[in-house]
Formats: sequence, C-alpha cells, structure tokens
Amino acid sequence: MLNRFNSFLVRIFGYALAVLFAALILVVFTQVVARNILQVPMIWTLDMAQLLFSWCIFLGAALAFRQGQHYVVDIWPPTGRLTILPVIIPVLASAIVIYVLVWNGALMSQIGLNRTSPALGISEFWFFVPIPLGGLCMALFLIENTLEGLWR
Repeated sequence: MLNRFNSFLVRIFGYALAVLFAALILVVFTQVVARNILQVPMIWTLDMAQLLFSWCIFLGAALAFRQGQHYVVDIWPPTGRLTILPVIIPVLASAIVIYVLVWNGALMSQIGLNRTSPALGISEFWFFVPIPLGGLCMALFLIENTLEGLWR
C-alpha cells in the first residue's frame, strides 16, 4: 500500500518537476532578455526564479532519495560481523536530515506566513513550504525503503 502511494507521489512529482523546471527556464530567459537586450528591469523575475528553484530543489531531492540517487559510500564488506551497520547508519543519518528539514522547514514556513514578497505579492510561505513537504515525502520514502530492507 505504501509502495503504491509513494509510486503515485513519484509520478505526480515527476510531472510537477517537469513543469516547474520549464517555467524556471522561461522565467530566467525572460529575465536575461529583458535586462540585457530590452534594457528593461523585471523585478518579479528574481523572486519567481527563486520560488521555482526552491520547489524544484526539494521535490527533486525527495525523488532522488526514493530512487537511491543521493550519495552512496561503500566502506564495509558485504559479509562479516558488522554487516548490520551499513543498514542502520544510513537510516539514522537520513532520519536526522529528514527531521531537520521537516522541523526547521515548518518553522520557516510559519515565519513566511507573516511576510509578503513585494515583487510577487504572495506570502513567503510558498517559498519555504517545499522544505518540510520534501522532508515529509522523504520520510515516507525512508519508511518504505526500510520496510523493504527488513523483508529481504
């Protein structure tokens, strides 16, 4: 059940990332053309690019986490007395990072509720909410990977 839900999330995030990244490229292209060719400053493009970049980074990090595409370090032999350590240490390290993302991202998002982006006219909550959202998705993916690892 969790596997199917996470697969659904991955599919949705994949489509969302494609749209967000295309929008990011378009906004940055517009910014460069307006500034360098048309000599017209477009202040909103800076905030929009930052907003889109934030969403791309944290949704992309969650997807990479699910697919095991973050850093992998093999320092233990596959057999021996300490074979449980390569399983426990990455789970604990991931749980710590996820905790930091969710807890501090939620605090930053709450602060953003009281602030408005002057260029876009939207709450800065939307700049920070991808941090805890990405962390929560990583938590779901960690639970799935850990349960799969236990049944192997």
